[in-house]
Amino acid sequence: MIVSKPDSTVNNDARFASSKNYECLIQIMNGGTKETTHDDNQRKAFPTVPPTLRSIQQNSDCYDPSVVSIGPYHHRKTKVLEEMETFKETYARDFVKDSKKPFDEIYKEVDAVVSIAKKDYSEDATRNFNDEQLSVMMFLDGCFIVQFLFCLYMKPANLKMSSHDAALVTKDLFLLENQLPFEVLTKLMSFRNLDHKAWKKILTDFCDQVRAFPAGTELKEKMTKIFRGLQKSLTIRNPQGMARDQPAAAAHLLELLHKQFCSGTIVSENSEKSSCKNNSQMNWYRYYPAEELRNIGIHFKPSKTDLFTDVQFKRRWLITRSLYIPPLRIDSSTKSLLLNLVAYEACHNKSRVTSYVCFMDSLIDTPRDVQVLRSKGILLNTLGSDEQAAELFNQIASHLIPYPYAYFQVKSSIEKEHRKVIRKWVAMWLRVYFNSPWTFIAFVAATFTIILTAIQTYIALFPLKDR
Repeated sequence: MIVSKPDSTVNNDARFASSKNYECLIQIMNGGTKETTHDDNQRKAFPTVPPTLRSIQQNSDCYDPSVVSIGPYHHRKTKVLEEMETFKETYARDFVKDSKKPFDEIYKEVDAVVSIAKKDYSEDATRNFNDEQLSVMMFLDGCFIVQFLFCLYMKPANLKMSSHDAALVTKDLFLLENQLPFEVLTKLMSFRNLDHKAWKKILTDFCDQVRAFPAGTELKEKMTKIFRGLQKSLTIRNPQGMARDQPAAAAHLLELLHKQFCSGTIVSENSEKSSCKNNSQMNWYRYYPAEELRNIGIHFKPSKTDLFTDVQFKRRWLITRSLYIPPLRIDSSTKSLLLNLVAYEACHNKSRVTSYVCFMDSLIDTPRDVQVLRSKGILLNTLGSDEQAAELFNQIASHLIPYPYAYFQVKSSIEKEHRKVIRKWVAMWLRVYFNSPWTFIAFVAATFTIILTAIQTYIALFPLKDR
């Protein structure tokens, strides 16, 4: 499209033609031969953290690696990261030695993948490296990750680092800007003397370790894994033997974590959206903290699965109302993990973890709310005080916007329960007189005493006549 300046003979007001701003506008309109968008970088498989999230000062340190850099975004950026490069070389030598394969054979496999994966990174980060430098970098990074996972779960004695450093490395491996193409890891894993099932178990255990469950949920975790395996075995297969609707392979470790704990949720966003649209009333709800919901008789219970978005509201019998929330352990890496999952979703038009974080923030206003959730096994706070845990969720969700239809049934059910005045009275009565065995015994004793006193008074006023 070519835009010309208006003819001054036709347009009596010639000030537009002589305006510098208007000249710039013409250049902008005539320069639109190439379609561009402000989020071209975010459409890549390995995007950077969106500026809107990174600019939040209180969360800025959660997106950069602490001890090890993976990929081109943070390569040798700090002295600590540069020191780890020597450790990577040691791990790479150990990996090649353990694989008992020629170095050239392993490197060629990685080099073939890197030449294709280069376009998946931001051009600003890769322009400083040629193809050979990228291949060497990703070879060392890939060997480091595979050797780290192998030693962590198969040969801990060969890990060559403290448990503290291993925890920091684990945290760094799940940063959005610290990812490596999964094809590189797959190629390298094929050179170890382990079958596919063994590596799959290592990756699953690694994600489980990062997910961090509260203590006492081991049985639920095992049941969840059994259910997953049964679900996959019952998947309908096509004539070629491939599972229908099989999810696409993960591009990197963070995406693998997201798929493992967000896929196949019981409460899907699509069903929530349809339910919301079918509701003729105005779709709105208020936020109620956990302590207030407990006071109106809503019980909190940990969900039976480990999925981030498995939030359900269930009614049982006449007065029992339960809100099921997936359990979470809060430690020093929880904030970084949730923020990077949120950043990943922001780049890929997803919202499951984002909606989960916002929902948890709606339940947590004060340390007393954390105490309510902690007492029910939903939260295990190893970070410090309940005040720190409350502040963590408030900081993460302070600039987030949840998916509008997420948990609509849950939120609408909570709103309905909150409007029931009689239920509030009953819940308060039960909480006061039945919150412990001693108050219950005291209530029964007082009631029994009142009944006996009433009977004695009646007999005294109206003595029984002998017949």
